[in-house]
Amino acid sequence: MSKQIAIITIDGSNIVSTVRATLLQKTTATLSLAACISGALFSSYTAAEQLRRVQLLEEQVSVLEEQQAETNRVNNVTVNGFFTLSAGMASNDAGYAGYEKTLDYVPETKVGLQAAFEVTENTFLIAQLVARAEQHWRPEMEWAFLSHTFDNDLTVRAGRLRVPLYMYSDYLEVNFAQPWLRPPEEIYAVVPVSSYEGIDFVYTIPFDEADWQFQGFTGVGSDPDEETEFGTDVEYDDVMGLSTTFSYNSFSVRASYVLATLNSGQGYVPGTALETKLVNFTDSDASFLGLGASYDDGDLLVVTEWTRSKVDGSGLATSATNYSGNWQDVDSAYISMAYRVGNITPYVTYAIMETTDDDERASATEGSIDPEKIYNTYNQAIFNAKRSTYSAGFRYDINANMALKFDVTYSDDFANTSGGLTGNVSQAEEDTLVYTTSLNMVF
Repeated sequence: MSKQIAIITIDGSNIVSTVRATLLQKTTATLSLAACISGALFSSYTAAEQLRRVQLLEEQVSVLEEQQAETNRVNNVTVNGFFTLSAGMASNDAGYAGYEKTLDYVPETKVGLQAAFEVTENTFLIAQLVARAEQHWRPEMEWAFLSHTFDNDLTVRAGRLRVPLYMYSDYLEVNFAQPWLRPPEEIYAVVPVSSYEGIDFVYTIPFDEADWQFQGFTGVGSDPDEETEFGTDVEYDDVMGLSTTFSYNSFSVRASYVLATLNSGQGYVPGTALETKLVNFTDSDASFLGLGASYDDGDLLVVTEWTRSKVDGSGLATSATNYSGNWQDVDSAYISMAYRVGNITPYVTYAIMETTDDDERASATEGSIDPEKIYNTYNQAIFNAKRSTYSAGFRYDINANMALKFDVTYSDDFANTSGGLTGNVSQAEEDTLVYTTSLNMVF
């Protein structure tokens, strides 16, 4: 019995050894398989993590690029604005600068925004939007043009541009940039259109202490929102012109000449008994000549301008209102002086205007009827004009961006005319006195 047990024991030992070997092999194989699976899983997890991290980095880079692009866009855009709040009243209802006997805030109150976008180092997109109280705050695009400067310093601009008629044409809407409360009406209110759609070429020749700038332009001045005082819009077609400015130290002289063809709707005098046909331009030739000079040494400012505007009738026999004399030919001038004393700048201005074609509207006498003239007493009452205007005021600069202005203007010497004031056609006032104050700012 013992031998059998021993054998069994031995055999049992072999079995145990065999079993142990087998189990060890199986365990090793299992561990190897687990290690392979674990390694595979670890490798797969690392690749996924790396991919996720790469994707995350790409997203972060994209966000940073977008932020940088947005910053560049913001840095490439310059936005400025201006605002004028005016209040005034007159001694009567003649209507100088739009004011009557009742205190009024509407005629000269306005707000504007101007934006310049830098497309490239030499290319800019510029727009100016203006809203006026007298137009019920309806926004109007005064400027909207693309400007490019070539290597030879020639600048070409295309789009909606300002008609460069006057010395202050570029600052016509920005009262803060002007020495007076308002530009002299006798000069700056003659032409009803201030902007045109077209193209211009600006070239400046620099000297040691001087600059000579030339500006040629062409386009059309159609602006249905910019009506005349006679209730009709005027379209300026085939606009062609040249202006030049020579500046030397404190001195500056300027000349401009413009040709255009006028077309319009039927005009009348609103609010009067003269609601009758007055004006109806059909391919009428118009011209404008302007001369100006200024001296500004930082303290003393002296500026003067003279202009001549003419409108010839089309001569169409089918419409009497197309003859010469159906619109004003006007000569105007002013001289103004201002002197800066600290934050205060007092000024005085003398201005005149007179129609030069009154004889074309003269009443016919027996045996002197000229078929090229129109004999219309309404036209005589409305278009014959003459006046002399005296203004005094001061500007107080509150800070670098804000100025308060006060102005007293007296206009007389109407010489039995309306004085060129539409509101005075029915009033028949011989003079008028206007008080105005305004707050002007830029931002």
